[in-house]
Amino acid sequence: MTPAPAANPGPPALAALTAWSERQAMDWGLALISQGIPAVIEREEPPPGQSQEASERAFEAPIEGAPHPSSHPGGRSAGGRRSAWRLRVEPEVLERARAVVLEYRRENRRFAWHRTAVAARPLSWNPTALSWILLLIALHGLLPLGLRSAGWVEVAAIRQHGQWWRLFTATWLHADAAHLASNVGTGFLTLGFAMGRYGPGTALCLSLMAGAAANIPGMLLREPTARALGASGVVMATLGLLAGHAVVWWRVSRHASKPVWISLGAGAFLFLSLGVNPASDVLAHAGGCVGGIVLGALAAWFRWGRFDKLWALAYAVLAVGPWLCAWAVRGR
Repeated sequence: MTPAPAANPGPPALAALTAWSERQAMDWGLALISQGIPAVIEREEPPPGQSQEASERAFEAPIEGAPHPSSHPGGRSAGGRRSAWRLRVEPEVLERARAVVLEYRRENRRFAWHRTAVAARPLSWNPTALSWILLLIALHGLLPLGLRSAGWVEVAAIRQHGQWWRLFTATWLHADAAHLASNVGTGFLTLGFAMGRYGPGTALCLSLMAGAAANIPGMLLREPTARALGASGVVMATLGLLAGHAVVWWRVSRHASKPVWISLGAGAFLFLSLGVNPASDVLAHAGGCVGGIVLGALAAWFRWGRFDKLWALAYAVLAVGPWLCAWAVRGR
């Protein structure tokens, strides 16, 4: 396969296939070479005085099902006119070359979405998660006992007195240093990756919402004297956010089911590895993970990360507001 100069070669030969981008032409050329068909790739520009409609008619693709040029990067020249890429072959092998390209397109149609995945935002870790860790540590060491008792989940207080804020404030409290260390060690990684995927404000707010919601099943099902506290529901929610993000690939292609289910399965495996210790609050862990998957799927599908600053503001309200309610009733 020999690339030719970019100069206008003149009227196109009959023995030519037209692609709408350099990448598409290169892919087709490699497919032809694999079948022993040499091809010369040329970029062809419409004449300067030719209208856009005429240029589109002149560059009409001879390959059935070839996408419109606007869907390919590089399909428009710097001056705004359509440009095309010609694959020139010997006239006697033109029909065979056309059949090879058609077969190549059929075989790769199921995997075309992979290119979008490669160009998508890569998974990264956001160091802003450190601020959440430091805040947990500070609250554990400095929070007065009266305010702590007004913050953890007490089933009777929520059911009988409507102290809903305990669902949120309990996610900041820990029974002892070992309890704190286990949540900090896992959350430092999972929250950082969730922030890198969704944005810091979005990940913090969604994980707090899912972690608070994870306390609801225990509040409804346990004895009135039961108590609970800990950030493990939030940590499991961040794990769910990471797994749920894969659902967005169904927007790209209906053929993306395999990686979506692999991601959800990996999330389930990590949950079973980290969240089913009989000595821990398994009900809250499961609720946080499921809530994180649901919210993560919605956030990825509807691109909630575009409003990261608004989510950060909502997080500040949900983080501070419940503690103000707990402070108002402390000692009663």
